[in-house]
Amino acid sequence: MHVEFLGHAGFIITSGQMRVACDPWLFPRGAFQASWFQFPCNHRLWDRDYGDLTAVVITHEFQDHLDAAFLSQKIAAGIPVIIPQYPSRSLWSKIRAACANPIMEVKPGVDHQLGEGLRVLFTTEDTPITPCAAVTFQTRETVLINMSNARLSVKQRDTLRYRLRGRIDALLVQCARVDGNPICYRHPEEKMLALSVQKRVEQLEYAFQTLDRMPPRIGLPYAGPSAFLEDSLFRFNDDLGGKSIVPDQKRAHDWLRVRGYTRRLEIPLPGDRLNLINGEFVPDATIRKEFSFDRKDKYLTAYADRMRPALAACRESLPRPTEDLFEPFRAYVLGLGESDASRLEELKLELRFVVEGSHGGDFLARCDAGALTFERTGVQTAACTVTLDSVWLNQILHHHLRWKDFFLSLRFSVEQDPSTEDDHVLSWLHLVESQALSDEMMETTKEKPAHA
Repeated sequence: MHVEFLGHAGFIITSGQMRVACDPWLFPRGAFQASWFQFPCNHRLWDRDYGDLTAVVITHEFQDHLDAAFLSQKIAAGIPVIIPQYPSRSLWSKIRAACANPIMEVKPGVDHQLGEGLRVLFTTEDTPITPCAAVTFQTRETVLINMSNARLSVKQRDTLRYRLRGRIDALLVQCARVDGNPICYRHPEEKMLALSVQKRVEQLEYAFQTLDRMPPRIGLPYAGPSAFLEDSLFRFNDDLGGKSIVPDQKRAHDWLRVRGYTRRLEIPLPGDRLNLINGEFVPDATIRKEFSFDRKDKYLTAYADRMRPALAACRESLPRPTEDLFEPFRAYVLGLGESDASRLEELKLELRFVVEGSHGGDFLARCDAGALTFERTGVQTAACTVTLDSVWLNQILHHHLRWKDFFLSLRFSVEQDPSTEDDHVLSWLHLVESQALSDEMMETTKEKPAHA
């Protein structure tokens, strides 16, 4: 088995005549409404021919793993897209919207034969909002595990290691996870620092424990972080002297070493190759001429300058609201509770939306004792206030932008009453995503999905 790394979380496995891409994210316009970009840049790989792929594996629906443009423009007709079988239809629906290729859903825990002795196995993390899966690729001689974004339990990791009889040649593990809380929250500086360090260490410790409990021949810090190139988001690239929640691959590598991990580690960049038979790691010369972790700040500044025209074009292409957003927002909010009133009975929510820009306003959503209300407000305070631009609310209300994708774009801010212990944004996300899941389950599709 040979692996070519595509950057971020993507790679291509070659085994015999089989060439399988996993989570390729190459689109030069980024993800999450052009808020995330690949780091380091892998756009030169977009122009290559991927017509020889025999399958594409997608672990979950986040846009930095599910590149709709890659599926619609780069793979041949008839090439199957292999995904975990989730209760939600969201991943299946997003792939179907991107391409007409056959979609094969594989039950978690079941080996699926891709061809010529190459098998794939999904181990799912089943969360209420966005389920994710680790994926294992196996041949008779080699085993690669891609943890993707999945947070598997200790029992799951031990079971997987036992199933593989301890044979793990390469383990790709995520060390950085973007989280709107705390970076988009207006916490006091001391609390912001404490939460940032806590979440950074939690993710890195999970990576360490995974590598330690499932010791591979080669460990690979992978799957991010992304680059934030828009002027208003650029500050999120700052490692803050080792206190940011999104350490880069080199910082993660160094932390794992200090933590006590002594086995082999590699930091793959776009274009690097790994031979899992003999363990040879071949760095790509092209990427290393233009990128170094030692010159990260200058690299990101030049990257942002280069992408500035594309970012401006993307923003200009977004439809602006043409009418006051209060009534459509009110209808949207009140509709959340109509299909399943029981969902609201235990929900405590007081969320103020300050919508800046054309046709915006100041709105308050409240849920108490099962009653969901929505009204205009102005000077009234609330337990939690979310500030966003009207162009994004317009996208949510009229152009199918989901709240979880918007929150991942980091184009918002939150001010929460420090005396409240409830996370009202998280409650809101559970409410809107539960509704989205219900809508998906009710939809009938013309094509019956394939299962394995």
